[in-house]
Amino acid sequence: MLATGLAVAAPPGARAQSSPGVTDTYTYVVVRNERGENIQGPVRSDAFPLWPVRACYTWVVVLPGSDRTVVLTEIQRTPGPTRFDVSSDIKINQSSDGTEWRRTVRTQGGVSGTWCVNDADPPGEYLYRVLIDGKTVANFRFCGIRLEPGEEVRLETLSCKGRFLGS
Repeated sequence: MLATGLAVAAPPGARAQSSPGVTDTYTYVVVRNERGENIQGPVRSDAFPLWPVRACYTWVVVLPGSDRTVVLTEIQRTPGPTRFDVSSDIKINQSSDGTEWRRTVRTQGGVSGTWCVNDADPPGEYLYRVLIDGKTVANFRFCGIRLEPGEEVRLETLSCKGRFLGS
């Protein structure tokens, strides 16, 4: 998993479980070519292909009110051990199947987190809990889907439904 930053402006995506005081939540997925150019997406989805470096997925929490500085904590749980290509401000748990990323950010209308697939990421459900100033504001669920070598798919047709527990 590779953590990256991304602006909040994007098309609406799958809604998450969120707390009162949150205007909106959504998720989306993009696929890039070897030059880093988007070739699919952003597409509203909670499913992403396990294509290393090419596929990235994002959660967004839209917040009301004026921009402010907050402590944003993202707790990630993957379906199994993986390798995280991350910076020093992200803590990896002992079983290598989750992270905690705490950072101080400006809300700028909301907050977001983006992760890109690496070659060690397992198929299954990826869970995210998002906290602002220590309070949970949203829970997100994505699923990473392993495709056959050379199999191409349109992001619009990829779905978690029926593939994993909790669907």
